[in-house]
Amino acid sequence: MQVQYLGTGASEGVPGIFCNCDMCHHARLEGGKNVRRRASMIVDKQLLIDMPPDLYSQSLMFKVDLSLVKNILITHAHYEHFYPAELRNMLRPYTKIDENVKIFGSRQVKSALEKSMDDDTLKRLRKHCEFVEVSLFQPFESDNYIITPLKARHCEGAYIYLIESGGRVMLYANDTGFFPEETWDYLAEKTIHLVSLDCNNPINSDTVNHMTMEDNITVKRRMFQQKSSNNRTRYVSTHFSHNGGLSHTQIDEKMRLHGITVAYDGLELRV
Repeated sequence: MQVQYLGTGASEGVPGIFCNCDMCHHARLEGGKNVRRRASMIVDKQLLIDMPPDLYSQSLMFKVDLSLVKNILITHAHYEHFYPAELRNMLRPYTKIDENVKIFGSRQVKSALEKSMDDDTLKRLRKHCEFVEVSLFQPFESDNYIITPLKARHCEGAYIYLIESGGRVMLYANDTGFFPEETWDYLAEKTIHLVSLDCNNPINSDTVNHMTMEDNITVKRRMFQQKSSNNRTRYVSTHFSHNGGLSHTQIDEKMRLHGITVAYDGLELRV
């Protein structure tokens, strides 16, 4: 699997859209890896994880042809991860191509989609895309992937995803705090090659629904102890908020000591 991080920021992005704190000022001034769009990933140029409001600009920035995407995984219904209004652009006259896309998510994601547009638009949209409601710990197949929704510690209907293809396994784990025990139990049966972890506030999170750098380090240690990973497993931290107050370089200096890569917008990895 070839993966690319299209966005590595939290709901407000970095710099925060209306913020001028020290971190946001630094991000505007320095640019580069300090600028973070809302969280999203694309796998093999065809499997999209989350559909944030920044998706259009992300596709242009990183030369991603979204007409090739046939499967979309949605982690949860918060707007910065699922902006369903964008789906209107699958309809004519906004496109000349008849799309055939499957969108996977929880019941809460389905409800967010249905509330986002009128009945006539929904009826037209169903000719171009199919919403598939998926259930916790129930693997499903889509094209070349076996995908399992796992329980996140975030909000009702929030999933993290275990994605398997060609003998390789990836865990995409944001938004979530430290994993619930049910998720840990499921992961004990797997050997994972890439672990992508929420690190919303790197220093001190004010909620159990996100992780810090120390949480990421603890997750890595526990996964190794329960043999969910090994010395060849790649760990990546992502989904950063400006509230952490740390630049990309400052986070990287800490995490590289623990063998964890700090993601940035555009980062490409092979699983």
